Amino acid sequence: MQKDRKRIVLLLLICLSLPCLATNEFKNTQVTIYNTNLGLVYQEKEIDLVKGRNILKIEGVSRQVQPATVKLKFPKIGGQYQVQEQNFLYDLVSTSKVFSKYIGEKIELRLESGETISGTLMKQESDRVILSLPNDAVRILNEDKIVDYKFPALPGGLILKPTLEWNVQSDFKGKAGAQLSYLTGGMSWNAEYVLVMNHNEKNFNLNSWISLNNNSGTTFENAKVKLIAGDIHRATKGRGEYNDISQARILGMAQKKIPESREIADYHLYELPDPVTLRDQEMKQVSLFSEIAGSGEKIYIFENNSGNDMNDPLQVIFKIENSDANNMGFALPEGVVRLFQYDSDGSLQFIGEDRIGHTSKKDTLRLIIGDAFDVKGRRTIVEQDRSITNAETMTISITITNRKSKAVNVEVIEYLAGFWNIRKSSHEYRKETSHRIVFPIVVKADSSKTISYTYSRRW
Repeated sequence: MQKDRKRIVLLLLICLSLPCLATNEFKNTQVTIYNTNLGLVYQEKEIDLVKGRNILKIEGVSRQVQPATVKLKFPKIGGQYQVQEQNFLYDLVSTSKVFSKYIGEKIELRLESGETISGTLMKQESDRVILSLPNDAVRILNEDKIVDYKFPALPGGLILKPTLEWNVQSDFKGKAGAQLSYLTGGMSWNAEYVLVMNHNEKNFNLNSWISLNNNSGTTFENAKVKLIAGDIHRATKGRGEYNDISQARILGMAQKKIPESREIADYHLYELPDPVTLRDQEMKQVSLFSEIAGSGEKIYIFENNSGNDMNDPLQVIFKIENSDANNMGFALPEGVVRLFQYDSDGSLQFIGEDRIGHTSKKDTLRLIIGDAFDVKGRRTIVEQDRSITNAETMTISITITNRKSKAVNVEVIEYLAGFWNIRKSSHEYRKETSHRIVFPIVVKADSSKTISYTYSRRW
C-alpha cells in the first residue's frame, strides 16, 4: 500500500510539472458506432492560426485511433492552409517510463527516516533504485523505504493523454473552425429486446435497449450518436493494429424515445434523438424505441428433417409480422429477444429467448420459445415401395396429440427429396419450396389429429 501511495505521489508531482495543452472545447461531437469494434468520430473546434508554420495539438483522442484515417480540415478558409505533417503521440506518462527518461539525471529521494539523498539515477528495477552519489559511491535503495521522489523538469516526449499533432502551413491569421474525423477501435453496440406476452398468448408489448460499448480509451461528451446496423466489410488486420481492452461496466440508461432510422448504402442507420456522453470503459444502455403494443401468433412446429419415424415434442414459435398494421413496420437490428409471460397471479415469468438477424420492414419474425411439454408428434412410415429402380412410393402418417386445455395451431413440415409427387393427402398443404411442404392444422384441446399422405418420387 505504501509503495502504491508513493507511486501516486510521484505521478501527481510529474503531472503538475508538465506543460498543459489547451482544453479541448469541442462545439460538436458526433460518433457513429458499428457492430464490429469500430467507431467513426467527428468533432468541431475553434483553433487560432498564425501566418506561417503552426504546430497544432489536440489531446484526449481515442487510444485506439487508426492514424491513417485521421483527417483535419478548415472548410471556411479554403485553400489558405496546407497540412504538411501529422503525428499520433501515445507515449503516455507511467512510473516506468518516467524512470527510464531520468536514467543518467540527478534526482532527490526522501526516506522514511527523514534522510534526503541526492544522486544520479543509474537504474530502477523490481523494488530497488540504484543511485550514483556525488562522492562516486553507489547506493541501492529499497523502494519500501522511500516516501518521496523529487525530479527536475520532466524531459520531453511524455504526454498525459493520446494526442494528435499537425504541422500546418497557413496563409490565414485568426480563429478558424476545424473539423476532425477518424476511425477508432474499441467501440461497438448491440440490440436487446424484451417481449411480454399477454394471457391470451397473442397480444404483446415490445421494448428494445441498445447497449453502447466504449473501450476506446477516451470519453466523448454530449455526443450525437448514430448506429450502423449491418456487416461492414473490412480489409484484413495487420500486426500493428489494436485489440479490445477490458470489459465495460454498465453505468446508465437514457430516456425512451424513438430514434430516426434511415438507409445508408446497404445498411441501416439509427440516430439517437438526444446527445449521449460515452465514458471510457462504460456500457451505456439507451432505448431504441418506445414500447410497442402488437399482436402475434403462437404456433407449434413438427418438422421432419430425416425422413424417418419420429416421436418428439413440438417446437413452440411466436410469429410476428413486422408491419405498420402491427404498430411496427421499421428495420430491426440483429439482437437477442427475451420473452416473458404473465402468470395467473400477475407475476412475470421468463419463458424463452431467441436471436434475430437484421430484420427488414414487412419481414416476419419467428421467435423460438422452446419445446412444448403437452404437445407431441408421432411420424410413422406406414408403407414403402421400392420395387422400381431409383424410385419409391411412401405413405406417411403423422399424429399430433394436444394435452393442453385449449386448442393449438400446428404446422407440420415435411421435406421431400428428388422429383416427387403427392398422390393423395388427408389434409390441405402448401408447397413452400421444391423440397418443403407444410400442413397447417388446428388441434383441439385434449385431443389428437392425424395427417396421412402418399407420395412417389424418383432420383
